[in-house]
Amino acid sequence: MRPKERVEISLRRVSSLTVSELDDIWAVTSRYIDTDRSLFEARLRALPQVGLWQVRDGSLVGLVNFDVYPVTWEGRVVTIIFTSSVVIDERFRGRHLVLLTGLRILLRTKLRHPLRPSFWLFDTFSYKSYLLLPRNLHIFWPRRDQPTPHRHGPFPVPSRPTALRGQLAPGNGCSKSILRINACCRRPHRSMRQRFPTPMSGFSLLANPRHRDGDRLVCLAPLSVANLTGAVGRMLRF
Repeated sequence: MRPKERVEISLRRVSSLTVSELDDIWAVTSRYIDTDRSLFEARLRALPQVGLWQVRDGSLVGLVNFDVYPVTWEGRVVTIIFTSSVVIDERFRGRHLVLLTGLRILLRTKLRHPLRPSFWLFDTFSYKSYLLLPRNLHIFWPRRDQPTPHRHGPFPVPSRPTALRGQLAPGNGCSKSILRINACCRRPHRSMRQRFPTPMSGFSLLANPRHRDGDRLVCLAPLSVANLTGAVGRMLRF
């Protein structure tokens, strides 16, 4: 069996990206997201940082746009790690790139503020992104087996789980981006049970019925040690 090609993770400031790197980002993104390049780049620049996934020869195989910022709620400060614009070349999916990158961001954050609670906030119109939560974490919202609370501990959870296009993060300019159907499933003619084989994937579709119009589902999870044990265990087995 041919060994898997190693993927390098680098965390960069969006402002440091070169024209050539932006071209590479667009080349990957446009294969899976149906959007205008100028609108996509405006959304990319609305967040200050980006995680790039590259193979040994420097070819880009995916990225995640992110921001890390404090939020004060009822006198307590928590850290929000907000991720967006996740794109992964289909040949490199299943490699836990989002989780590995998120843990690196979390470790960097904890080195600066070790006692501050951290939360992962993201929006998605892909059920596959949503499935990262039930497959790896114990506590997350929204979910099918319990209602979404108005708050969890010190941080409020959105009571309305679906965000309109571009309305979630401060400075996150509105842009209509639609997931290309082949990025969601290889055979779009398959039955609903085949396309959405788990209750959680079906729940994601029901919770965000206008995902094909570009509406995104807002998701939140606490990044505590207890909540991350499942994710770490999966990566160690990988």
